[in-house]
Amino acid sequence: MKRSLLRAAQPLKLYQYAICPFCNKTKAALDFLKVPYQSVEVDPLTRSQIKFSKDYKKVPIAVFADGTVVGDSTKIVDKVAGSEGTLASAEVDGSHFLSSEARRWNSWCDEKFAVCVYPNITRSVSECWTALGYLQKCPEFSQSRAVATRALGALGMAAAHGKIKKKYKMDDERDALFAAVDTWTSEVGSKSFRGGDKPDLSDLAVFGCIRGLSDLPLFAEMTEHKAFGPWFKRVAEVVQAKLVR
Repeated sequence: MKRSLLRAAQPLKLYQYAICPFCNKTKAALDFLKVPYQSVEVDPLTRSQIKFSKDYKKVPIAVFADGTVVGDSTKIVDKVAGSEGTLASAEVDGSHFLSSEARRWNSWCDEKFAVCVYPNITRSVSECWTALGYLQKCPEFSQSRAVATRALGALGMAAAHGKIKKKYKMDDERDALFAAVDTWTSEVGSKSFRGGDKPDLSDLAVFGCIRGLSDLPLFAEMTEHKAFGPWFKRVAEVVQAKLVR
């Protein structure tokens, strides 16, 4: 893939749910790599926006300027990072950003951290309703459609809550999440980032999972955590600096 596919007039399209941790970890990496993208909100009930995808039926899905379709957060980031000039343009050392340890902890994020996020914002119909509030801010949906989707989605999410906990063997979703937080902050330790002096893929992954929840109560709980909060703030400052340069 040529650099023009990422820096073209038509940016990468990223099909997402606004509160999906896997979508949000992808966007955090894209921001860090200074790759422009257009977020396309997917209807959580019909998923009509991604019916074009033959092989991958989840989000995120990226569509590049040449029409290439890539599903799965890590595969999208790998495709972007492998594009000519992307890492150099963002002043990112690929051997550090995509090191074996960065990939190992990125996988840990997928398997142990990201999966804990969703059950912690869907514990009741009321909490699910709050989580889906973003739908009424999406230009893709009329207000009537957004409200109907929000109501039906909240009921469906709440009904599925127990099944998700069972799938990931969680007795208490809050305990599971903060056990993962303890594992992460222990790995970061006294370093600025898990990657050391600079964030790597794993830092952006964990950061993105939480950044996307900024309108929800869980965000404050996470960012006020005595160890997780300061690390989160450091990553946020680095990402913001990338975006304004």
